Amino acid sequence: MDKQRKTIASRIGNLVVALDTTIRFPRGLIGFENLREFVLVELKAGSPFRFLQSMENPAMGLMVADPFSFLSAYNVRLAMAEERILQVKSVRDLVILVTVTVPKGNPEETILNLTGPVCINVHKRLGLQSPQVGLNMPSRVFLKDLDILQKKSANL
Repeated sequence: MDKQRKTIASRIGNLVVALDTTIRFPRGLIGFENLREFVLVELKAGSPFRFLQSMENPAMGLMVADPFSFLSAYNVRLAMAEERILQVKSVRDLVILVTVTVPKGNPEETILNLTGPVCINVHKRLGLQSPQVGLNMPSRVFLKDLDILQKKSANL
């Protein structure tokens, strides 16, 4: 057996992941605080969508996306304690992802969830989910409504 790789029977199929690409979430994720080791899976080259797969529970995986691909005005603020956990001085040093909800059988109703971004220090392989308050935009955005939201943001 290869000690450098692990095969996971995930919801999106069998994934073979390199163990040196795992990301440690010291606090887990909201609702899954007991799961700490994840891997970020690219679904399609160049796509803003990824899959955040638990290494500990094959049934647990979240669709995530780069919010800036859709919303240039999206802003994430971290508390000093969160910056210490992630070992960064600024949010600019992180990869920011938001969770995505795709209703079964209804992909045109796909939603970006903006209130709990996943922040990852790729160099240290550390991550955390950072609840946001006082967003300058809705907490959830339907992908089909992005054009309308972008126009409103441009007029602010």
